[in-house]
Amino acid sequence: MRYKLLRVLFFCFILLTFFYTYQFFQRPESIATFQSYTSPALKINKELINAYHSDDLDVKAEAEGQIIKTTLSTIYYEKWQEFIEYIELQLYEENLLPQASQQLVVALNLSKDLAVVVVFDAVADDYIYHSKIENIVPVNKIEFITNPSHSYKSMLIYQTLDEKFGSFFYEEFLQVYLYLSNGFRNIWHKTLYYEEIYKEIWVDPKADENLWNKVIEETIIDFIQDDPLTIKTFTTLEKYTTRSPQYPDKDSFTLLHTDDYKRSYYWSNQFNTFILGEVNKDVFLSDVALLEDMESSREALFGISNSNYKIITSKGEVLYLSKNKFQAMFQSFLEE
Repeated sequence: MRYKLLRVLFFCFILLTFFYTYQFFQRPESIATFQSYTSPALKINKELINAYHSDDLDVKAEAEGQIIKTTLSTIYYEKWQEFIEYIELQLYEENLLPQASQQLVVALNLSKDLAVVVVFDAVADDYIYHSKIENIVPVNKIEFITNPSHSYKSMLIYQTLDEKFGSFFYEEFLQVYLYLSNGFRNIWHKTLYYEEIYKEIWVDPKADENLWNKVIEETIIDFIQDDPLTIKTFTTLEKYTTRSPQYPDKDSFTLLHTDDYKRSYYWSNQFNTFILGEVNKDVFLSDVALLEDMESSREALFGISNSNYKIITSKGEVLYLSKNKFQAMFQSFLEE
């Protein structure tokens, strides 16, 4: 009887091992990590990083090319291999994961509107693939900030989307990423500078066909490293107009309208993001936090009205509530 029981337990162990192994290899991230451990060609040796920081320009250039090549292969971006000489590389080393080891952050600007950030974890003398952040635009720089709520740092990725030719707009913005629940999550997004030039008839077909608009949004950000981590912002919105039968000169615009506002966001462990204030379930249907006043967004400069509060629930659901109905509940969070 005891022997049969042991056989059953052993069989269950084998079955569970097979199940979890199967589940592991169903995830592309897991496959890439496994291959990095087993294939020397997909590891980045620390000596290669030292070579990249060399004062010898030839040594540095060779190391840079090898780092880009290895990174592209690791994340299955093979089609970009032929464009290596045009890809811009940025390297950083910081503690971004719960473990105490250092991580290597590789930022690759692939084209004028596409980039990828890849995180490698330090294991012995190598950096092994951990994860990637995709679908981002060219990276200007990456900074890191300590959040008292976590033992590791958040990653601040500054990006630029330049569509001046064709779409007539330009944007610089910041995305903050933090490692949560087995992945890097975008926990906050803020436009730093936005400029767009457009014809009024593109918005209103009945408008003067020679009327052009220019809208500008600019935000100054200050990180206050208190507990909780706080972000102070000051945003200016401006709208300019001019008349021209063709695309106008930037200096021909006249200021029509300006507005500004301040915000104070703070980190919330409950909502895993930066919020303006929170309301508990004793007051609302459930615990919720205010993310933004949509009426203050730059869409107002285009004549688009959005009189809603953007809120998030403790389950991560994003909702929009009418300001007319909920102003008494949330408006105080916007006042300093």
